[in-house]
Amino acid sequence: MKFLGYIIFGIVLGVLVGILELPSYVIGVAVVIALVISLGNLLYTTMYTQNLKKLEKFIKSNNKNPVYYSLQMLAEGTDEQFREGLEAIVKKYKNTKYEATYGSLLAMVNGDYELAHRYNEPQLHKEVGQYTNYIIDIMAGKEIGDVPAFKKSWMNSSIEAHQAAMHMDLQTFEIMSRQATNQAKGIQYYGNFYTFKRMRKRLSEL
Repeated sequence: MKFLGYIIFGIVLGVLVGILELPSYVIGVAVVIALVISLGNLLYTTMYTQNLKKLEKFIKSNNKNPVYYSLQMLAEGTDEQFREGLEAIVKKYKNTKYEATYGSLLAMVNGDYELAHRYNEPQLHKEVGQYTNYIIDIMAGKEIGDVPAFKKSWMNSSIEAHQAAMHMDLQTFEIMSRQATNQAKGIQYYGNFYTFKRMRKRLSEL
């Protein structure tokens, strides 16, 4: 659909330039402006917005990419569909940050916390790897000590929410999960929103 939109834009621009007899450099300027607007919108959507409908529309329009498909399944699919989405990412992106991140998540979903740690090991030098390390341990039922203050504040709130969930402290879970969601932006906001929604549903069934 995006490609079709660019074709239509090019046709309309060409017709206008021909009718108005504008110099050819106008086409170049217009194309650059259109690309800047398009890239700016992409950057805003993936990294800064907290508009859930906008994020859902973006993810659905890009769901041929297994990363976005898995996110869509996180929100809409069954546990098995979500698991299949994660498996597709791991299969496609070997030896990359995607394999480390989503491989860890897949192993956690499967309850294999030792494997989750192995997947996560290549990114332990990064903040996201250190955060994931804590989440794996919490999911494995381990008590963790003091947690450093991460630059991304949602990580600390998320860790507290996961700890509260493991201790069945529903009140603290509700507070910290909403805080972790509201502190995030873009795709992370979407991921946090639906991750905690799933956790909330499971806790209500216990």
